[in-house]
Amino acid sequence: MLGGQQVGAGAGVPAARAPRCTDSDLFTVVIDTLREVGFDRMTIDAVAARAHVSKATIYRRWDGKAELVVAALRDRQVGVHNPPDTGSLRGDLIELLRATAAICTADCDLMQALTFAMRTNPELERLVRHQVLPAGRVASTAILVRAAARREIPPEAGERELFHDLAPALTMSRIVAHGLPADDAFLTQVVDEVLIPVLRYQHDRPSPA
Repeated sequence: MLGGQQVGAGAGVPAARAPRCTDSDLFTVVIDTLREVGFDRMTIDAVAARAHVSKATIYRRWDGKAELVVAALRDRQVGVHNPPDTGSLRGDLIELLRATAAICTADCDLMQALTFAMRTNPELERLVRHQVLPAGRVASTAILVRAAARREIPPEAGERELFHDLAPALTMSRIVAHGLPADDAFLTQVVDEVLIPVLRYQHDRPSPA
């Protein structure tokens, strides 16, 4: 919890403590502010005032605006990066893409604004690249480990960078870049025609002499 301020009704009257602002409350304010004014115009002052916390409270936890934004983004990724185990590679991948599509649809405007901000803010770009994007790979890697254990894919498939790039990119591109819905028909097509073939592809091995 981040703390609150006391407000009094008069001399001798015990002050009532304002509700404490939790991390979740603060992150909601950060995301809402980003949606409304964008990264460049967002300030720690505005976030602190809206969340009813002091700037000092925020700066004790995060060094600046970019760090706070990245923390809020990571908080929103929890559902996406914990896909259920459906018992099959195909089912797991569809669930992963459904979760990705859901957050891309809900945060389309936010993602567009952040993509633009990353072009002009090296610190934000660095933090997103090193703290936000890798979390998605953790989820997809877990799916591939299970699939390899079930012998649905070769063990080395989990190391294929092409898969880890394609898995989120096709869904994000359709929603964020093209403004089109990513329904189950589209997601299933991506899984069946792109992702699974990439994972099951095996280089031709030379015939024994």
